[in-house]
Amino acid sequence: MNKNNCVVLMIDLQEKLVNATNAADEVRNAYKILKTASLMDIPIVVTEQYPKGLGETVSELKNVFNENTFLFEKTDFSALNNDDVLKKLEVLGKKQVILFGIEAHICVLQTVKALIEKGYEVFLIKDASKSRKNYEFETGINLMQQYGVKISCCEILLFDLLKSSKNPNFKEVQGLIK
Repeated sequence: MNKNNCVVLMIDLQEKLVNATNAADEVRNAYKILKTASLMDIPIVVTEQYPKGLGETVSELKNVFNENTFLFEKTDFSALNNDDVLKKLEVLGKKQVILFGIEAHICVLQTVKALIEKGYEVFLIKDASKSRKNYEFETGINLMQQYGVKISCCEILLFDLLKSSKNPNFKEVQGLIK
């Protein structure tokens, strides 16, 4: 993982979806990822699936957004079917995508397929992703792995981005984990 060559892509961590999937733990992990990305100046792209019906991104995550966060509404399941999302990723010019969200077997999976087709290296953060049913979640994860996605988790990602305890952000990121 190269912090200078990556972007965070958060898919649909919205009010109704978070409640429907009981995703409190996943939201906490998403917070850690977003906070670390903000500290390290890693761009963040956020999607909301039909927010009029599913609500906005949960407030605890919106509180971490900054000038390096780009929010897009969508109705297609794949985020890359939204031309604005696709253009933003192209303009950012990063080749590694840190991806997580809800629902893993629908919007996350379809976004993964599109990213792989476009030549991105994708890292799915499993413990920041969720589906309503566990077998659908696991099937989605298995398919993503077959497509070539690297499956990881929040803590592995954070330390991979830091690289060293000498990183100027180490103490603050470590504080997120404790």
